[in-house]
Amino acid sequence: MKKEKIPDPYKMKRIKAPITPEQAKRAKIRITTHLDMEVLDMIRKLAQDSGGKYQSVLNQVLRDYFFDKKNGLVARVQKLEEAVFKKKAA
Repeated sequence: MKKEKIPDPYKMKRIKAPITPEQAKRAKIRITTHLDMEVLDMIRKLAQDSGGKYQSVLNQVLRDYFFDKKNGLVARVQKLEEAVFKKKAA
């Protein structure tokens, strides 16, 4: 399975509004969040091992979790809905 290439944050440019749908798809939004120290340590270790930044690694981990075509959260919810609604229709 081919991994999506993580863009280099140093080569990214600020986009001024209005933006195109393609620019909106690639745009990243700055957020503040609270993580357990264990989780942050693991993300930082993964980033150090891969030579990337921990924010990019966190983004990729979340992306894989939600959008993996076969086992991601979205795919699992769709399979569950299909199974539930097939039983109700039958």
